[in-house]
Amino acid sequence: MEKLKQINRKCKRFSARLKTSKGVLCVEKPTTNIVLCNVGQATGFLKEDANNLQQELPTVNILKYIAEKGESHSFLVFTDVKSSQLFYEAHNGKAKAMNGTLIYMNYVEEVPSDEILCTADPPKGLQIIPNFITIEEEIAFITLFDWMDESNLKNRQVKHYGYEFRYGSNDVDLNTPLDEKIPSQCDILWERLRAQGIAINVPDQLTVNKYLPGQGIPSHVDRHSPFGDTILSLSLGSDVVMDWKHHSNKYVPIAVPARSMLVMQEEARYDWQHAIQPRTWDPIVQTRKHERVITGDTRPRDTRISLTFRKTREGPCECSYNILCDRFKNDGEIDNVLASHLEELHVHQVYEQIAGHFSTTRHKRWPRVDEFLQSVPSGAVLLDLGAGNGKNILNRNDILQIAGERSAGLLLECSAHTRAISGSDCVRLDLLHSPLRDACADVIICIAVIHHFCSEARRKQSILTIARLLRPGGVALITVWAKDQTKSNYLDTNKENRDTDLVTTIGGVNLPIHENRTQFQHSDLLVPWKLRQIRDKKLTNTSDTFLRYYHVFEDGELDDLCKPELEIQNSFYEEGNWCVVCKKL
Repeated sequence: MEKLKQINRKCKRFSARLKTSKGVLCVEKPTTNIVLCNVGQATGFLKEDANNLQQELPTVNILKYIAEKGESHSFLVFTDVKSSQLFYEAHNGKAKAMNGTLIYMNYVEEVPSDEILCTADPPKGLQIIPNFITIEEEIAFITLFDWMDESNLKNRQVKHYGYEFRYGSNDVDLNTPLDEKIPSQCDILWERLRAQGIAINVPDQLTVNKYLPGQGIPSHVDRHSPFGDTILSLSLGSDVVMDWKHHSNKYVPIAVPARSMLVMQEEARYDWQHAIQPRTWDPIVQTRKHERVITGDTRPRDTRISLTFRKTREGPCECSYNILCDRFKNDGEIDNVLASHLEELHVHQVYEQIAGHFSTTRHKRWPRVDEFLQSVPSGAVLLDLGAGNGKNILNRNDILQIAGERSAGLLLECSAHTRAISGSDCVRLDLLHSPLRDACADVIICIAVIHHFCSEARRKQSILTIARLLRPGGVALITVWAKDQTKSNYLDTNKENRDTDLVTTIGGVNLPIHENRTQFQHSDLLVPWKLRQIRDKKLTNTSDTFLRYYHVFEDGELDDLCKPELEIQNSFYEEGNWCVVCKKL
């Protein structure tokens, strides 16, 4: 009896939390819908986990499992109320997720749609030609190109013909051709393309990628200058969904069937990035009235081999698509327009997409941040610039606290966190263009924000904003990610420190893609954010990978950035971050 009361108390607390923070309304009367209050995509709970629980109850039928991206709760839809009741009574507060967490449940009247409508048109110049080869020809190509590199089973396996495609710079060295040329068996492909009215120059470079289920490739565009205006990709062995993203924030998922030929020209070739998510399944994408719909249904992936054909060229690119083009060399400081665009792509858009999951990973204040905040005097005005989910807002009613956050998604999380704290409020705020009046704050904290600005000029501008908002005598705590991680817990001692072999090129800037939990090799880079799950005591990727821009700071760099507008009171290193306490004179 006491155990049942404990479960009921837990469920009521989850019910209140879901109503306040997510707008999910739980009910006591059994319905055909159940919310799993504390497991979802953000915690690594999958459709297969729900099915495993169902298998223990042969008479129970689950229609749908709905898990919204980045959320730590999910929903089950049953065929009838009897099924939902049996499931609830058997598993509420008793069943465990793969990581050992007890699962708590409530009934709900409504569940969110498990379909995502994509209204953007596919990239201009992108063609998918289904059944471009026969099943017999597919088998012959797989036999020709299949191989197994026993020394490299972790990452996708790659083989080159004609020239080696260098993933570090997304180009080839025309002075070092390979002995192995593109096999003559591929000649039938050029003939068929021409027969369909697609004019191409015969490729002289081939990259063969072998993707096992769970493997993918980050968002990228093939570098402009080294290759011609057409890139071809033949898919063998398995269907896959390829994500296409435009720098204007358009997103289009494209189903690429096995045996199809993908043709990239025009915008698809030069102005869109494409990626394959590292997962063992893909959503089923349907076309309805010229709109693409990502359904809640999935299909498993099999081993896929892709043949990517390119025609090499010399000289600078002559395309009319400037944003992703490499002909604009940026050997020095990134200009303001490009920096703003990089931040939109690889900071602002990313945080909007990961806000829910990001918030679930941020709970406690860092020790030195907490120590600094405890010294805030009664009656002070405290600004938290780049507040995230509001975890640093104090539960005090004797000071005025304003949490400023640019991300709309994180601002919702922050609002839910601070709603019950008297004297606190949340505002949407861009650190470079703050609408707050001068000298309005006694204390400012800016935690893990400035490293997201893409140029030194913009990082300096953020410091000037902090100095402008502080009253004379006011103090600020500023922290940034350090390039040196040798004294932190960030590094995984089992991972080898090596330079990355993947880059993304935007506006002539090559940004390396960092391998998580390894020492930083570059000052400006993209750091992956992955949704993860725990299975068999191992962390594995479950869904999308997003790339966040970081400028990681050298020793003394933050101090120099703050001078002369702010006087350094204390400068220190804490858990992989450079931190300064500074004062406005």
